Amino acid sequence: MTDLKLDKLSLWTEHLESDQSTQLAASVLANVNADDALIDRATAIKNSTSVFNTSVKVEGAPVTNQKASGRCWLFASGNVLRLHMMEKLSVKEFQFSQSYWFFHDKLERCNYFLNTFAANMSDEKLNDVESQLNQHLLTDPTCDGGQFDMFINIIEKYGAVPHELYPDAFSATSSRRLNFLILTKLREFAEQLKLNSDSLLPREALVLIQEMQQEIHRLMVLFLGKPPAPNSQLSWDYKDKDDKVHTLKFTPLLLYKDVLGVDVSNWVSLLNDPRNPYDSLIKIDKLGNVVGAKDVSYVNIEVDALAKYAVERIKSNQAVFFGTHTPIYMDKKRGIMDESLYSYNLIGFKSDQSKSSRIKYKQSLMTHAMTLTAVHLDENGNPVRWRVENSWGKDSGQNGYYVMDHQYFKDYVYQIVVDKNDLLEVHKEVLNSTEPIVLPPWDPMGALAIFKNEVDMI
Repeated sequence: MTDLKLDKLSLWTEHLESDQSTQLAASVLANVNADDALIDRATAIKNSTSVFNTSVKVEGAPVTNQKASGRCWLFASGNVLRLHMMEKLSVKEFQFSQSYWFFHDKLERCNYFLNTFAANMSDEKLNDVESQLNQHLLTDPTCDGGQFDMFINIIEKYGAVPHELYPDAFSATSSRRLNFLILTKLREFAEQLKLNSDSLLPREALVLIQEMQQEIHRLMVLFLGKPPAPNSQLSWDYKDKDDKVHTLKFTPLLLYKDVLGVDVSNWVSLLNDPRNPYDSLIKIDKLGNVVGAKDVSYVNIEVDALAKYAVERIKSNQAVFFGTHTPIYMDKKRGIMDESLYSYNLIGFKSDQSKSSRIKYKQSLMTHAMTLTAVHLDENGNPVRWRVENSWGKDSGQNGYYVMDHQYFKDYVYQIVVDKNDLLEVHKEVLNSTEPIVLPPWDPMGALAIFKNEVDMI
């Protein structure tokens, strides 16, 4: 090993002090935010546009805001589905209750953790509490994040309700304290499961978990309010585009199954993970939310194929759920996602890592879910830029929307969601694979469902 020599530091400092360009840059960066000082004007102008030649017919309204919570995946899912509801009901605006899904996902996530941890404790090969697996499971088992497969599990079991019938409580918009209390109880419960793993019969363990879940449920009702039951009869009044008043009677499950009428269980997540073979099925081990339902999995494909699927979906008037690394190289004031927006080359900074290497060396991972509503294609039909609907409110970006350069898509977008019926035959065959590549639950491709709150990363 080589230590850092003080005489070398002195030489380097003298060299920098003799360079006027370096001194100018140092003077500016000492007094101004680097991202403001290094904005490339041409790139900013190029991306300050609302013109796209391929888009969904009507974008969703109102602009949504997840606030200080990590519910992006629920907002992105709802923003995709509400276009179908707006068309069916002929309304100008519509918003699903993200809190309704949030409540039930968190409740199910706790049950999933307790059952998984109990199973590990009863297995001689997995019952070391200090193993990497169990330490990972204990890190944040009730985080706000999630994946589209987990959304499928929730909407299939609990359905959906309009936002007005179960609006956000304070702890839905600022979930930190609720998460702390639930996490504290889950770790306490995990210790109880460990201490009793040798003495409890399987049936007795299930009874104990049910008692634990009842306490979690009590806390959630206190902080989020009691949600409608999936089969409860509800009534909702609304106005259509012509200001005519209607009354819709339904249960949450019927609103999803009959009124919305979109079979989300038929949707599949496509992934671009260059670390692993393309045209393969990838599963994230022990990453799910509903016991007995599907865990998170993807069909891994090349990024150009990923983009083509997204283009075709927009052409068919479908918004696209996508997972990306955000807010890396994002300007939230200007509403731009473009790595070339910042002229870091002016201070001699350049990164040459590939997408695969960025994942391997923890420089990039999937952290945020949003919605694609439009794409601009060149004369050859290739994407140039994308229109992105975010869930950070109207004050973020260009009235809630962003322009994403296609190179950014290639470098930092990892996932989109499409209907299985729209897949090419080669990718349909991958879905039927019986031997998926299984990644550990802490893999970066599961990060969207692991991080508790995007606010912590912004």
